[in-house]
Amino acid sequence: MDSDAEMSCPVCGGQLRPYRRDWLRRCATCGVLRSNFEINIPATAGQLLVDEAMREAGLEALRHENNGRLLARLAALKPPPVRLLDVGSGPGFLLAQARGVGFEAQGVEPDANTVGAARAGGAAVRHGYFPDVLEAGETFDVIVFNDVLEHIPDLEAALTASVERLSPGGVLCLNCPDRDGFYFRTATVLDGLGMGGALARLWQRGLPSPHIWYFTANNLSQALKRHGLDEIGRLSLDTVGLNGLWARIRCVKSEPLLLSVAAYLFAVATYPLARLMPSDAQVCFFRKP
Repeated sequence: MDSDAEMSCPVCGGQLRPYRRDWLRRCATCGVLRSNFEINIPATAGQLLVDEAMREAGLEALRHENNGRLLARLAALKPPPVRLLDVGSGPGFLLAQARGVGFEAQGVEPDANTVGAARAGGAAVRHGYFPDVLEAGETFDVIVFNDVLEHIPDLEAALTASVERLSPGGVLCLNCPDRDGFYFRTATVLDGLGMGGALARLWQRGLPSPHIWYFTANNLSQALKRHGLDEIGRLSLDTVGLNGLWARIRCVKSEPLLLSVAAYLFAVATYPLARLMPSDAQVCFFRKP
């Protein structure tokens, strides 16, 4: 991404301009944030920068609860059995729970290191990128981006393809980190004070699939309105759980131990307050006419 040339914002059409860091831009109109990090998702299985087994163990309880709440809302909006596509399905957590409540669930996942784990668990997962690995004209009743949309550089293309691949009356579910959330706001303040470690971790800087975007729920609503979809609901999810927290923090192999300890102590100390503050995970639901 050129650090000097202006870029158009795919949310509102405004201008993305340099902001605070040499790797960051901000839309002057809607406030959406975009990094210039490179995506290096491995197409073949190999050495990992992240201990996937540790990460899965750290997130298991939290994801199970959050996925249950997300799927309950989807089932109310589009009762199963209907075809559900999980874009960026990873090791298949959501797919397993979706099948359990009656959805005809399948996934798309580009990371070769997690496709095998998902298939071993019985998930129907296509290896590759959305929508390239779909069949011509193939549509779904529900499409889910569960902590995935923020990793996709070409946001406009992803949203266009999502609308095209939804059947009439279909539901698009976007679960994304929210820049109005407690942890992101706190990390931004710390970054302004010269302590940028927390912000870099939230952006997943240096990992194979870092965050490219940070939205708000209103940003998502505005973006999908431009694509002709109506928002039909929102849902706030928890982003931190004490069960498995240490494993989640330590799954990044290169992270210094001292930084991990600081992150753990901060999360534990602020946990009661964070549950009262705006969540860093907002889910938005949209329906295709």
